[in-house]
Amino acid sequence: MSDISLSGGGPLANGAAPTDAVDTFERHRAALRASKRGWTIFALVVFAICLGLSIWISNFYPERLASGIPRIFEYFGTIFPELQWANLFEGRDADGRAVPGSITYWYTDFWTYAQLIWETILMAMTATLIGTAMAFVLSFPAAINLAPNSWIYWISRRFLEVCRGIPEILLALVFVFMIGIGPLAGVLAIAIHTAGALGKLFAEVNENASARPVEGIAAVGGTWPEKIAYGVVPQVAPNFFSYAMLRFEINVRASSIIGFVGAGGIGQELNRVISFYSDDRVLAVLILVVLTVTVIDLMSERIRHRFIGRENL
Repeated sequence: MSDISLSGGGPLANGAAPTDAVDTFERHRAALRASKRGWTIFALVVFAICLGLSIWISNFYPERLASGIPRIFEYFGTIFPELQWANLFEGRDADGRAVPGSITYWYTDFWTYAQLIWETILMAMTATLIGTAMAFVLSFPAAINLAPNSWIYWISRRFLEVCRGIPEILLALVFVFMIGIGPLAGVLAIAIHTAGALGKLFAEVNENASARPVEGIAAVGGTWPEKIAYGVVPQVAPNFFSYAMLRFEINVRASSIIGFVGAGGIGQELNRVISFYSDDRVLAVLILVVLTVTVIDLMSERIRHRFIGRENL
């Protein structure tokens, strides 16, 4: 019986067909690897050309950087205040004037700065809340796995791109022209940009959410809002919150910048001291802004850990 099976004239007996199949598979795999290798080499060449052009256009040369580094210290030398150790901690004199060379003299307008920084924080908080709410609503139709149809997906995506594609300072200029100088223009500008940036991040989080809860809700007759509310939101809420807190920190810094065009906050004061060449006051304002951002970062980290639970980290 075994002799018959080994000596038969069928195609499987002499091994010709399996050999041909293996050869075909190996040739196909070799062709795929060669194609992938070719595209990889092409992409690397394009990247190298773009990198070289960017270095050439920006003059990003080591010798230029080396010659410019000492000038950084020269600049900080011009904006550093003339503090005197003997008068460093002196208060005000009998006439209520700050003693030159003291920290009090350097921060003569401290309470003005503090008030403007608080205004900046409130601007960032309001803009973040408005922008996050807009991003939350738009992120679901902007997710390809959740959009009701392709048209709604396309419109939502393009709208978010427009919102984040226009710089905050340009939006602030437009709103200052529309409604006048003040914090409201800054809040609207930052809120729109926040909606565009967070909307994209939220949509990508939605696209990575598990489809099983959504399918379960759909199987029992759930509507599209019910699938979103009960199948997607519980999964993505921690990531949404984390991104929103990060965006709040970014918005605090953005609120400091858009004040240069009259949109309120500490930026207006920073623009004033720069315009009047009060270099030591520039450093004073910058130190307060950095300290504010640092404190907000520490607080937001604690809030985020408490919200998502340390066991999930």
